[in-house]
Amino acid sequence: MVRLAQFKLLVLVEMMTKSLLQAVIVLVPTYITAYLTDKMIYVIPMLAAASFVAASLSPSNLNRRVEEDGYKKDDGSN
Repeated sequence: MVRLAQFKLLVLVEMMTKSLLQAVIVLVPTYITAYLTDKMIYVIPMLAAASFVAASLSPSNLNRRVEEDGYKKDDGSN
């Protein structure tokens, strides 16, 4: 039981660390751009670009189910 609790704590700390790093990657360049330029026209693209960089840190775990030929076959019962 103790090992499970330690594992859960380790996973929680790892997730929090990754989230904090993503927040820093997005917020620091955005705030620097806002401070230096005082123009929203530069801040919004920086926010979008930094968001893409931060999102690329975590790999996606998508398992897609795809049929062999990509569409359902008609069974001819019509």
